[in-house]
Amino acid sequence: MVLYNRYLLTLAALFALSTAVLAGYGQEKLDAYFTLFVIEYLVVTLLFAYLHPRARRPLDGLGYVLFGGFLVIVILKVMEILRRT
Repeated sequence: MVLYNRYLLTLAALFALSTAVLAGYGQEKLDAYFTLFVIEYLVVTLLFAYLHPRARRPLDGLGYVLFGGFLVIVILKVMEILRRT
């Protein structure tokens, strides 16, 4: 199996598993799903560090965008906590 196919299969399996687990626990917040997906994406991308450089470039760019979204969620949660106090 080609490395890139293994990478996509790993991501798909992790996303499906985490979606099933979160849905099983009754999680309804979208930010929980997004945060978990971003963390899984970044970890799997780091583990598959030996991808071809042409394939890595767009994946790295997507990682930056997803990490920016993760930071927005963290900032919104911190603001929500600070507003309560």
